[in-house]
Amino acid sequence: MEAKILLSYPGSLGPGIPYDPLKAAALYDQVCENGDSLSCFTLATMLLRGNTVNAEADNVSPHEARGIITIKKRENEPDRSKATEDKRLALARDPPRAERLLQKACDERGHAPSCYNLAVMYTQGDDGVPIDPEKSNRYQAKTEELVKKFGGFGFGGSMG
Repeated sequence: MEAKILLSYPGSLGPGIPYDPLKAAALYDQVCENGDSLSCFTLATMLLRGNTVNAEADNVSPHEARGIITIKKRENEPDRSKATEDKRLALARDPPRAERLLQKACDERGHAPSCYNLAVMYTQGDDGVPIDPEKSNRYQAKTEELVKKFGGFGFGGSMG
């Protein structure tokens, strides 16, 4: 919870509440290491997003995050581009570290959203993470297995 507070828009929670994404990332990393798959997933997302993407964006392609292609505005979806007046800092992109965090959450803790993101990552590739159809198929199957097992795309196995 403290990590989420540290990521709140600067000044939005009052003058005494600090904004510190680096400290938030360290907290997510510590909680991830202690067994919380949602913290692994959240930190991995932060490491994949980059500085051109809105911090609330649900998804972004590696090419969009890297600035290779323009971030597309999709129908019925808010703009995923980071507004020029948005002063929040982004972590440096680190897809290999994000891959390791997602693997921990998926393989060790059965976190379906992490498995899904790995399937996408291996389908599209990213800096330091090559396209790998075999891994993509494996993580897609694991996602489907977990969704079937838990009855949805929830956060099953988060403390596993």
